[in-house]
Amino acid sequence: MSIPNYTRFLSECFVQDSERQPALREDEIYGVYISWCMLNAEQPGPTTSLWTAMHHSGHTKQRRDTGRHEWPGLTMKGPAAVDYILSSQPSLL
Repeated sequence: MSIPNYTRFLSECFVQDSERQPALREDEIYGVYISWCMLNAEQPGPTTSLWTAMHHSGHTKQRRDTGRHEWPGLTMKGPAAVDYILSSQPSLL
């Protein structure tokens, strides 16, 4: 297994959508990341590297009153997003 290419992950799994509401939560993005790594036989890298890659790609996070971080303007796409959604919402099966 190799260390993931974060640029490839972001381009395969997210599309910029300024109308997207609500923003994606960090746990959702990380869940898609883990699904993508599994589907591509990649070893997940440190979460700090993922967040840094997102920042360098122009994505900015916002801290909410709940203490959670959210990433506005992103929509999930692709097989890893489907895998994440189905594994996190078994009632959809």
